Amino acid sequence: MAVANAAAQLERRRLGRTGIAVSALGFGASELGQKRTAPKLAASILGSALDAGLNVIDTAACYGNSEELIGRAIGHRRKDFHILTKCGHASGLPFPDWTPPLVEASIDRSLKRLRTDYLAVVQLYSCDESQLRHGKLIEALQRVRDKGKLRHLGYSGDGGPARYAV
Repeated sequence: MAVANAAAQLERRRLGRTGIAVSALGFGASELGQKRTAPKLAASILGSALDAGLNVIDTAACYGNSEELIGRAIGHRRKDFHILTKCGHASGLPFPDWTPPLVEASIDRSLKRLRTDYLAVVQLYSCDESQLRHGKLIEALQRVRDKGKLRHLGYSGDGGPARYAV
């Protein structure tokens, strides 16, 4: 009963201008994949996070096998959470970093790994400002969004590129 009460009390906030209501606390999944967390432990951690009312999970293709762990562990609870992931680094795909074909292939791979047909937010991950200004990566994300595979696009980075993205 304590978990149900915690979930009911966890504050929700609007995520920027997306209209998505996310829990004030989210789950960052980088360590799941980078620490090679055992699938059973990952399922316990992620299930507990959802049971406690967290409804946002942040991951990336370059976070080891975190996307696979999330998909296996809680893919069956897909309606309980929003997935935010990142793209841009090849992370094993046969394309150069920061190219439209890579962005599209990376998103398709993330969908398969996460066992879902859409992502709440996909962010370009730390590309430089010239790549943002060129616009081809944004256009690739927009094409994928127009196909219904992602709801919102964004940028994850800092410095000049982040200022430009804002």
